[in-house]
Amino acid sequence: KRLASDYLHKFSRLIRGMLDSSRNEVIPFEKDLELLQLYIDLERLRFNNKFTSHIEIDPELLHGDYKVPSLLIQPFLENAIIHGIAHSKKDGLKLNVSVKINDGKICYTIEDDGVGRKKAALYNNRNKPNHTSVGLKITEDRILHFNQTKKLVDRAVVITDLFDGQNEPAGTRIKVTIAAN
Repeated sequence: KRLASDYLHKFSRLIRGMLDSSRNEVIPFEKDLELLQLYIDLERLRFNNKFTSHIEIDPELLHGDYKVPSLLIQPFLENAIIHGIAHSKKDGLKLNVSVKINDGKICYTIEDDGVGRKKAALYNNRNKPNHTSVGLKITEDRILHFNQTKKLVDRAVVITDLFDGQNEPAGTRIKVTIAAN
């Protein structure tokens, strides 16, 4: 009963935050971070604490007046959890998020130690053979549009497959770069 109550409370805070944020093109960085943390918490509850998460934030971002498009990073977190971590049979899985500011850019790094993109694609093709994913394309378009309005033309999303010492898939690293206000 307590777990259900905790889940519903976090879910309602996430929905309320999303609705509040939807009225603005950008929101304060700290508000977006709070929504992302709620999302991660809900997924961790959903998957029975199958993974731990760690978020490392550049202190300048917490003390500055930075604004970002709301939930821009959430689809990348969702993919890491749903496609990478959820399919893994390993214990002690990790989701690490790092956010730094450098040279007028906010750089997010999302890293999981799940099954990797190739194996996740096999699972998805087997379980959802007719499904076409558009979430990442829409998100990349949002990032591109936001960055172009700020005159930033760097490559905004870089996805790297990770491998262990035996050259076996060991997760995914995603780097997302957006213009800092």
